[in-house]
Amino acid sequence: MKISTTLATAFTVSLTLMGSALCQAQDAPRKGPDSQKKFNKLDADKNGSISLEEFKAAAKNPDKADKQFAKLDADKNGSISLEELSAARAKKVKPQEAADSQE
Repeated sequence: MKISTTLATAFTVSLTLMGSALCQAQDAPRKGPDSQKKFNKLDADKNGSISLEEFKAAAKNPDKADKQFAKLDADKNGSISLEELSAARAKKVKPQEAADSQE
């Protein structure tokens, strides 16, 4: 009896953990190969973030780059991370006309 109770408890806990992991995976921004490719093209100095200067350099319309950059820089630290770019792409926020033309 004790073994079956222990097995039932272990089974319930494992199902709960699997469900929790699945929910977290669905909520996480997608870092697919498209986001990674676009990020790598924009990150000219390969330091792991996209600066405003790098963003403007890739822009078709640099006059609009400041506003678009501000939208993408979610944490307002002056650079765009892969996570921020991926989150924007997942929300269907176009990173920039210039970035799309680089593909």
